[in-house]
Amino acid sequence: MMAWKGRTLSRGEGYPLCFACGQENPIGLKLRFRREGDEVRGEFTPGEYHQGWPGIVHGGIINVLLDEVMAYAPHFLGLNCVTAKMEVRLMHPAPVGKRLLISSTISRRTRKLIEATGRIALEDGTTVAEGKATMYVVEEA
Repeated sequence: MMAWKGRTLSRGEGYPLCFACGQENPIGLKLRFRREGDEVRGEFTPGEYHQGWPGIVHGGIINVLLDEVMAYAPHFLGLNCVTAKMEVRLMHPAPVGKRLLISSTISRRTRKLIEATGRIALEDGTTVAEGKATMYVVEEA
C-alpha cells in the first residue's frame, strides 16, 4: 500500500468548511458527534434541500452521513483516516424533516487500516441504512 502523500489531516486546525462537519459551511450538514463508550453517535434532521424524490432524503446524503460517522470512530481514538472503500445498504426511506440517529463502531483495526460499521435509524428504531467502511490511517493526531 502506498504511503499518504496528501496534506496533513490534523483536526487541530479544524475544518470549518467541511461539507459534513464544518460549522461555517453555509450549505454543509454541520454534523456533530460524541463518543459513548466504543460507539460514536450523532443526529441529523434533513431539510427540504436534502431530498431526492419528493419528501425522501437523497441517497447521497445518507452516504455522507455514514461516511462521516464512520470516520469519527477512529478520530476519537486519535487517528486521522481517509475512506478507502465503503459499502452502503439502503433499507428504508428517510423522510425529510424527521430526526435521524447516526452511529458507528470500529469492527477491526490493523496498523494502517480501520474497518468500521455504521447505522442510520429513525427515532422509532427503524433502520434506514447500514454501512461498512475500510479506512486508511494517514496519521495519528
